[in-house]
Amino acid sequence: MTTVRYEAPHVVTQDRDDRWLSPGAVEVSNGRISAVGPADKLSPSEDAVVHRLDGMLLPGFVNAHAHTPMVLLRGAGEGLPVDRWLTEVMWPREGRLTPDDVQWGMLLGAAQLVSGGITTSAEMYFHGEEVAAAAREVGLRCIVAPPLLVTDDISLFGTWEQQLESALAQARANQDDELIDVALGPHSAYAVPEEPLREAARLAADNDLLLHIHVAEQEHEGDAIMRQHGVTVPHYLEQLGALEARVLAAHGVWLTPDDIALFAERGVGVAHCPASNGKHASGLAPVTELREAGIRVAIATDGPASHDRLDPFEEMRTAMRLARLRQEDANALGPRDVLRMATREAAEALGRDDIGAIEVGRRADLVHLDLDPVVLSPVVEREDVLTHVVWSGTPTLVRDVWIEGRKVVDAGELTNLDLPVVAAEVAERARRLAGS
Repeated sequence: MTTVRYEAPHVVTQDRDDRWLSPGAVEVSNGRISAVGPADKLSPSEDAVVHRLDGMLLPGFVNAHAHTPMVLLRGAGEGLPVDRWLTEVMWPREGRLTPDDVQWGMLLGAAQLVSGGITTSAEMYFHGEEVAAAAREVGLRCIVAPPLLVTDDISLFGTWEQQLESALAQARANQDDELIDVALGPHSAYAVPEEPLREAARLAADNDLLLHIHVAEQEHEGDAIMRQHGVTVPHYLEQLGALEARVLAAHGVWLTPDDIALFAERGVGVAHCPASNGKHASGLAPVTELREAGIRVAIATDGPASHDRLDPFEEMRTAMRLARLRQEDANALGPRDVLRMATREAAEALGRDDIGAIEVGRRADLVHLDLDPVVLSPVVEREDVLTHVVWSGTPTLVRDVWIEGRKVVDAGELTNLDLPVVAAEVAERARRLAGS
């Protein structure tokens, strides 16, 4: 197969050495990165087709926690805290969802994700097959976790046994798919009773599946667990055997020092959703403490109803601001930290060693940024380039995106989707779900 070589003035690899090549070259063969190095020292492969790019080449952003089809519900329940927002607005509308609704919502959301440079998204949402189908159509890499919920509003998805069996069947059906991975998604300890939560954990461990679950998003969500069992939610999960699985805990805002030590010991990853936490006034997550304990912390968008944008640049900036406010330290979290948390560290939080970095052997998920001289200037020192990208960048800087070596965004335009048609269809379906 032909090797493609990309050369750019700046290549930020996010590899183990945190290299930044100026200029750099990346070669791609059969969907994988086959060579990386300084452009003037790495000789092109014999059969390489060379593309010279302006600007910066980055590894694709890894979005570690999202409910992207919720573009159908964007803006609903404005001003409500998470518990009321879920029970009064989200779950009643989601109870009316059809598989087609989810597929159309995911199409529009996936288009926004890849347009912003997100090449992998960990999705927890209903109708997992339709989530996967829409992701494939756009070309997005997706970790699909059909949520496990036990509530009358969501009864159309069957008993908890049926929900788990359906998720396992999807995992088996997609085990050889290069873009789709399937996880188990018990929503939370407060929304899933002990027996189904224990069974979900057992199945995840036995089948080597990621267990994707909300933990400590709100200050008092674990109060019932504490009253009944005398422990916090992380220690309750430990008692159930859930931490024997590969676990990604979404949010982690109200983790105690003992919780953090337990997660570190068990290798639990945490998905940090700073903009969503800010919108719902959920609190300031202990990001610095988590990372100092050795926990992999990933930056994530959450859903576009939890926070209206699907913008990795805004999430990185918000993560820095909130961490600095929590620590009262302007150096608590920096641009390189959050860029790593949106790429390599996010992949590690998901238990993936094949994405998140421009490194030989990893999947060729790449993002080409236009270094707009108006937005990203002046550049006085070399580090200013990266600092400006994180502090001032927006999805409008994204020129090209490759996933598995295939171009899904070309000169700022989607290659696989008629966006106006999709947006119109989603608007009509959103009105029906709202009852208008």
